[in-house]
Amino acid sequence: MKEYLFKPKEVIVITKYLVKYIEENLRKGTSCFKITPNLGITYIDVCVVNGKLRIDSIFLDVELAKNVVGDDDSVYALVNDELLPLKFYDRSKRRFYKLRSLGMEKPPTLEINGIHMHRIEGVDPLSDAYLKVKSVGPLVNGCVLDIGTGLGYTAITAMRLGAREVISVEIDENVLDIATFNPWSRELANVRIILGDITEVIQEFSDNTFTHVIHDPPRFELAGELYSYDFYREIYRILKPGGKLFHYVGKPKQRRANIIKGVKERLRRAGFTRIIWIEKALGFKAIK
Repeated sequence: MKEYLFKPKEVIVITKYLVKYIEENLRKGTSCFKITPNLGITYIDVCVVNGKLRIDSIFLDVELAKNVVGDDDSVYALVNDELLPLKFYDRSKRRFYKLRSLGMEKPPTLEINGIHMHRIEGVDPLSDAYLKVKSVGPLVNGCVLDIGTGLGYTAITAMRLGAREVISVEIDENVLDIATFNPWSRELANVRIILGDITEVIQEFSDNTFTHVIHDPPRFELAGELYSYDFYREIYRILKPGGKLFHYVGKPKQRRANIIKGVKERLRRAGFTRIIWIEKALGFKAIK
């Protein structure tokens, strides 16, 4: 198995929300105030002198930031006094990646080809991860498999809630690379990340390895194999007796509502019992 060594980049991140906040303070005549350099995790004191905001040893031209960022909802990294948008296109994969800001103090989401990878309506991505992880039951001293690392919110939440070990599997290295710039992903450095296709990686795990599995796949149309009976059998195999699964499904449109019914039936055939729909987390909890 190929492991990915997660090395967080300690950069200051800028969003349109932060730029507007800075402008509001300047309009009020306030030259020194507090800002968050990491999307709400911490706050620092800053001052604006001659139109430039000094953040430690870095200077941000406020007018330039206003022109560069504008109304773009991307997250920007401030590197060597330059604003770099955290978005790019991978020609080989035909995918456009963007770290999208949701507020000055909120964890961002990841967008791939315009599709956001987290629930963002009525809930922020980290709170959504908390709902999913809590749904699988107590994790203290547990060994957890997180399927689909993404920005790492699920894996990080599992660690925070007491898991002894979290192994997270991600198929797309670009996703992990962009996560290194996300302040809310920094705790992924404490997680063992495996880079690979979970349908192949899962076969390398021994029987009865994990106490919990959190399965958060892409939409059914994009990754049907992750909703298959054969894959559910593999999850069943690697779970310890009494082990718990949370399987995020989301809320498909009415015409695709049979997806939910099909998931439950295949989980049952794979051997799972006590298969319960958790409405607040939009997924199934099941037990081996």
